Amino acid sequence: MTARPQVLAFDVIETLFSLEPLRQHFQQAGLPRDGLELWFATALRDMFALTACGSYSPMKQILESAADEVSAKQGGMIDKKQLIEAMGSLPAHADVAPGLEALKDAGFRMLALTNGSRSNTKKLLQGAGLSELFERLISTDDVKRAKPHPEVYLHAAREADVRPDQLMLIAAHPWDVHGTKRAGLMAAYLDRGKPYPDFMESPDLREKSLIGLAEGLSSLESGFIARAVEQLTD
Repeated sequence: MTARPQVLAFDVIETLFSLEPLRQHFQQAGLPRDGLELWFATALRDMFALTACGSYSPMKQILESAADEVSAKQGGMIDKKQLIEAMGSLPAHADVAPGLEALKDAGFRMLALTNGSRSNTKKLLQGAGLSELFERLISTDDVKRAKPHPEVYLHAAREADVRPDQLMLIAAHPWDVHGTKRAGLMAAYLDRGKPYPDFMESPDLREKSLIGLAEGLSSLESGFIARAVEQLTD
């Protein structure tokens, strides 16, 4: 039985905010429509490579480099400055505000945990009217390691002053959920249309919207009760 977490940590890009409005920047630069997906995947590839080697670069630098690579491969020239600036005004998914409000009303403490910069993420949350719902914003710039490095998730638990197993990450990225579970934390997968690989650690919860997730989390028992039930049913 899944225990009720004390703290929820939310991934930001794609989990809370859609990248879709950025597609126009690639099309205006003469790049294919799927240039958006290629750009973000290229950035994640390089971020993961740095993390695996024990090094770190701010996400902004990685995104700019990925834009150069995609432009070179696909024969266009995207305006990197405009693209990065546009990331500060992305729209929240429609389910985000009501879902977060429901979780707040249910008594959950909430953090934002991002590979992005503190300044850009703060701008996103403020622009969407969500900043007051989070008690803390944690950027991987703080630990000089990017998700899914275990230190990022453990740092979030320390910042929230809870045990790792009392914190649950909510993310729309399977690799983020997998990294969280491997670090000993709880994780919920927010299914925004990506299949979840069988070879990755299974999430504790899986929902298609934050509203559904709020309903599922609100029904969970406390850790003490959940452990007692498990002992009775063993």
